[in-house]
Amino acid sequence: MRQATPEMEQRFSDWQRALTLTDKRNQSADEVGQRQLELIAAVKGGSESLASYLRDVLGIDSTSQLKAPPLPRMLDPSELRDPPLQLELEVFCSWSELVSAREASNPLFWMRCHLDWIEQGQFGEQLAQAFLGTLASGAEEKTSEAAARNLLRRLGGLPHVRGKVSVLNDCPLSRAWWRGYVAADAARHCEESLDPLTAHRVLHSSNDAWARLVGDSVRRITVVNHSGLRAAFIASYPDARRDGEPVPAQELQAAVRLLARQGPAIIFGSLNCQSLLALASDAIEAVRAESDLESEADRPSAPSTDSPDATGRGLTRLLRRFT
Repeated sequence: MRQATPEMEQRFSDWQRALTLTDKRNQSADEVGQRQLELIAAVKGGSESLASYLRDVLGIDSTSQLKAPPLPRMLDPSELRDPPLQLELEVFCSWSELVSAREASNPLFWMRCHLDWIEQGQFGEQLAQAFLGTLASGAEEKTSEAAARNLLRRLGGLPHVRGKVSVLNDCPLSRAWWRGYVAADAARHCEESLDPLTAHRVLHSSNDAWARLVGDSVRRITVVNHSGLRAAFIASYPDARRDGEPVPAQELQAAVRLLARQGPAIIFGSLNCQSLLALASDAIEAVRAESDLESEADRPSAPSTDSPDATGRGLTRLLRRFT
């Protein structure tokens, strides 16, 4: 796919901002609402209607070919809103050589891909359920604002509202590619304990855990952006799966942030895979111990001062082992 022009980037950004009521000083709620209703009408008009609308938004004439990477098959609305694991695996496998990380981090890239797929009929004609509806059922949203935001997130992300993390998490097919990318990277850095399929299954097991992980990566938290240690955390939950026991999102985030506070004292790049696995394990154990203590403290009969500081012991082990 050809690189987007600066003019197209600006048109895309202006269009997104014009469809969301985020700046009430410079936007009329009635005008924004009218634009949202026009968008919703285009979606409900079917593939041809929506494609024409989106081409007009981006200034792409009807003869220009977009050449998006091919989808493995047609997707129904629920698969588009939240792709199952097998679909994510198929998507990344077929796109791994066709899509670069630079392209995949650009919401407009995904918007243009979706436009091409819509024109190909890859989402059928249930476009309102796919793009406008709620995540769980696809039922119609109660407000035009919510419906418009759903579509903007699913087409590529909503960066002026959600920040840079939006393209990594809010656009389902982009998220599928990124989970495959992170899984493959993790397997390369921890190949003795992790393979790409297992890593992708772990990352797919919890959308909440994924959102926290990539959210912290955008915030430049050192641990998340260190490939080896990120792999070690993924490998710490080898049995996690969506239809079983998913990764505990809050526990993972707390353990990552616990190690992030030790970053200045620990040189992660100097450690091998087994050392990083031990480090991640200690951090998770420390977080679990703290959680257990908090649970005990909430019980009426629990003593308030006699419990040992398990988190402190966990931190001490981390520092003694790796500094």
